[in-house]
Amino acid sequence: MQVDMNKLEVAMKYVERMADGKNPVKNIAVEDDSVLNNPNVIRCMYFIKDVLAAVKENGGIIAGKAPKAPKTPFPFECLSNFRYVEDTTISHFLAQLKELAQDPNVKGIKIKTVTGWLTLKGYLVYLQDKYTGKMQPEVTEAGTEFGLYMNERTSMRGETYKSIVYSQKAQEFIVAHLEQIVNKSI
Repeated sequence: MQVDMNKLEVAMKYVERMADGKNPVKNIAVEDDSVLNNPNVIRCMYFIKDVLAAVKENGGIIAGKAPKAPKTPFPFECLSNFRYVEDTTISHFLAQLKELAQDPNVKGIKIKTVTGWLTLKGYLVYLQDKYTGKMQPEVTEAGTEFGLYMNERTSMRGETYKSIVYSQKAQEFIVAHLEQIVNKSI
């Protein structure tokens, strides 16, 4: 939303006069017992003055949040710096790849992009959990050969769950082909 800059200037002038203990229209001092001489009201008026000044500095634009800067596309050339560390989950693996870009504004690779490709290739399959009814990924025989395996873990709440772990072989293949995976060209 954008405000009328002329009205904003008038509002700022009136608020400043009230903060100074003056009648905002006539610009004369108010009586000692006026509410405009109350210290809480004076502090409030100075706060409002600061808010209006911020709106003025923002060109009269009132917004909930500042717009985010557009994300930088993932620089696939940074993958040449990849070094295997340990077998890990897809989220940790993709976070490690994003760190290679050395740019906090870089757009990361989405988990669904990689797991979707793995599913298309037959390395993963989604099966319905008989207890929760949720679709859960499972590693296929081809996925095991590719370098994926299931690992049982325990959550902080003490619940047991399975996660898919990516071995060195799987990670290195994905890194070598990530641009094609993202562009769906392999």
